[in-house]
Amino acid sequence: MSLDFTYNKYKEIITAIAKSDYEVITINDYIVRPALPEKFIIIRHDVDLDPFYQLKFAELEQQHGIYTSYYFRYVDKVYKKEIIDQVFNWGHEVGYHYEVFTKARGNESKAIEIFRDELQVFQNNWNIKTICPHGGSFVDNIDGYALKDIIKLIPKLFSGNKIFSNWSNFDLWSKYRFEDFQLNGDAYKSIDFSDILYLSDTGRSWDHKYKRLDKVNSKINPEFLLKKSDEIIRLIKNGAVNKIYLLVHFEQWKDKFPDWLSWYAAQIIRRNGKKILFGMKKNEN
Repeated sequence: MSLDFTYNKYKEIITAIAKSDYEVITINDYIVRPALPEKFIIIRHDVDLDPFYQLKFAELEQQHGIYTSYYFRYVDKVYKKEIIDQVFNWGHEVGYHYEVFTKARGNESKAIEIFRDELQVFQNNWNIKTICPHGGSFVDNIDGYALKDIIKLIPKLFSGNKIFSNWSNFDLWSKYRFEDFQLNGDAYKSIDFSDILYLSDTGRSWDHKYKRLDKVNSKINPEFLLKKSDEIIRLIKNGAVNKIYLLVHFEQWKDKFPDWLSWYAAQIIRRNGKKILFGMKKNEN
């Protein structure tokens, strides 16, 4: 049995899609096309960590004639123009993965100014038309993805200081309109998920039980709440669902077994840690 969440497993998914009768469309396609295909798959990638790691996956998709949507954060470790240029030149959609409400520490007027400035960079370079909020960590200033990030939480837990961030980047649109920024839409807010099967690898699992925020309102039968990538591949081959939205974070998909094992261990710690930490959050409120 092959490991899940590896480059080879993702290649199996892409190969299955390429051989299927699904049409792959981008987020912008979904928003602007006057008529959508009867059967389609949206594939979205949030680039949260290493942008260089995205390239072999983006090239794999391009080689199969599949063009997807990549959302890049505007932080030093992720915003690398040469990488985004390559992804864009291969024909993929590039978007802005905004986290301005968090950066502004909840200040609305400061957040919208940061949004305007950062968005302008993406629009000037790649004429982007869609955006997507970065959920980030529930802990302020901690990414909490890998083991080294999780370790940083320990002194915070015993510091006596407030460790949870209460800001959601979605809150920006309670006062402002993204349509006022020459944008066509948002990767969540502009999608009608009611008849779409939404599948996210957040937490290195397709299972919804490990997801706190990464959920949508869909009427799709719960029998399609899948757990393994092989189940998704079978679903695609069978064509059992007409509309699918896949969210894939490539930091979850490792090539080398030591990296795969380390990341898997980090996710187990993170999942169990969430139960404890959110229990603590309730006590804070």
